Amino acid sequence: MRTSALRRSLQTLLLLLGTVSMSPAQGLVVAPADIIVLHGRVYTENPKQPWAQAVAIRGSKIVAVGDDPDIEKMRGMGTKVINAGGKLVLPGFVDSHIHFFEGSIFLNRLHLEGTKSISEIQQRLRDYAARHPGDGWIVGAGWDYASFGEAKLPHKKYLDELFPSRPVYLDGFDGHTAWVNSKALALASIGRDTVNPPNGTIERDPQTGEATGVLKEDEAMDFVKRVRPKPERAEKLAALRAGMKLANANGLTRVHAAGGHFESGDFDELELYDELARHRDLSVRLYVAYFLDPPELHPQDLEAIDAARRRFTGDWLEAGVLKLRLDGVIESHTAALLEPYSDDPSTKGTLFWNPDKYK
Repeated sequence: MRTSALRRSLQTLLLLLGTVSMSPAQGLVVAPADIIVLHGRVYTENPKQPWAQAVAIRGSKIVAVGDDPDIEKMRGMGTKVINAGGKLVLPGFVDSHIHFFEGSIFLNRLHLEGTKSISEIQQRLRDYAARHPGDGWIVGAGWDYASFGEAKLPHKKYLDELFPSRPVYLDGFDGHTAWVNSKALALASIGRDTVNPPNGTIERDPQTGEATGVLKEDEAMDFVKRVRPKPERAEKLAALRAGMKLANANGLTRVHAAGGHFESGDFDELELYDELARHRDLSVRLYVAYFLDPPELHPQDLEAIDAARRRFTGDWLEAGVLKLRLDGVIESHTAALLEPYSDDPSTKGTLFWNPDKYK
């Protein structure tokens, strides 16, 4: 063999040896890992091997878990090596009930979590308005029923004091009750004669019949949501990227997106999620639910559910689940009880569905 041909053959052999590794236990050639994590304290959830030092990943799959020396053998020329430095390494978390799109949108809106009084809420509103001047909507979430003492529910007057002419919409921490001011009620045409929706309640002053600014459950909340400006595509994309970044920072790798009537349900954004998936811009796997409106199942619901189930079947985006809600929540007296509420004997709550139709 000529010297140049021999040299080329040896170079090829060396390249091949650099891209595969041998398993000494079995004598088999093993393809290298794309990523290996070494020197970690790896919790595996495998009862037979609960702890390990290292992990090997190829493509989107974990292909080996073991001691550092074993996983080192899967290192190739292009393998990315992560030194865990003795820190805890866990499997990715799955959140089994989240409103991912809504939560992402709200990252850039007013946060009321942790407030314990009306005055604290008002101060956060003042601070937010100072950072976001103008006459546009103030939208936020996170207030707790306990902030209002014996009244248990908020009142529009506390918002009107600050914003007599700027609309305000604030979701409760559980997403089942909204608090709005008089300007928002006026824009939504909610007045003394407005009829309560079938599955929701507009709280009213017993003397005047005027709406107090408390909207319970989806259909009542929708009265105002339908007049609020909807986020533009650019805002949606920016929000989802921020949401995925936050999810990943907290170890979330898959979420079950529970449908519902919020800013927009995750099911309504399947096309946007699909676009992100096709461009490999998703860093969170999504299992997206269709929210079935009470009081019954319609043919168009079945068509939408089945079409999504057939189309979205990938590893990153899947739609094969349905969400139903039989009733509301205890805090706002919308959960259906067998006996009247102890602090309000006039109500036992209500079912959103006829039990036979629900079954």
